[in-house]
Amino acid sequence: MFDTKIVAAVVLAAFAGAMWIGFVRPAQRETAYGKITAKVHKPEGTYQQTPVGANRGFRTPNRIPIAESYLFNIALDGTAEPVATALNVVLSRQFEVGQRVHVTYERRGIGPFLRRIRVLEMTPA
Repeated sequence: MFDTKIVAAVVLAAFAGAMWIGFVRPAQRETAYGKITAKVHKPEGTYQQTPVGANRGFRTPNRIPIAESYLFNIALDGTAEPVATALNVVLSRQFEVGQRVHVTYERRGIGPFLRRIRVLEMTPA
């Protein structure tokens, strides 16, 4: 009755559309004040990207360096959702635990299921 390839294409197109609506489309920027609750040092490291597929030839894994950074947890005023961001070492020097900050962010997600707050900018309050 239905061609399975057409049904699969429709299902995958609906999934791709939902992901675009939830995570890619332009979102309204919001601002709020908050307090830094944690500052965690993340040391530098490397990520290894391995080629896949049947015809790998003589390709070897690529090592991608990752710079050290600091991860910040922020409690925003008026929201219970956890907010986190990472900054490089130089920008992180001006922030400490307990400090008030001004945050510019976007809310992303699909309804109540996949929700995320993406921090765009953090400045001292």
